[in-house]
Amino acid sequence: MDEAGRMIPIQTLDDIIKAPMSVVKDPQGTKALMHYSQMWKNGKLYNVEVLYDKGANTIMHFKYTQKPLGSLPAIK
Repeated sequence: MDEAGRMIPIQTLDDIIKAPMSVVKDPQGTKALMHYSQMWKNGKLYNVEVLYDKGANTIMHFKYTQKPLGSLPAIK
């Protein structure tokens, strides 16, 4: 998240949390949930995962890639 070119708007993260394509429990065992969806950035489609702890209202992790994430297939 420290790389300016990799940052995404907080509104995009909020949209993913509110309307994900799928949600699973955190594989690390916290109370957070991993939200999976897709987003467009600079004209390219990406798979996105956001680890969100609702109780703490904290985004613990996010990642976007064109590789498979969770149940989302790779983007070609």
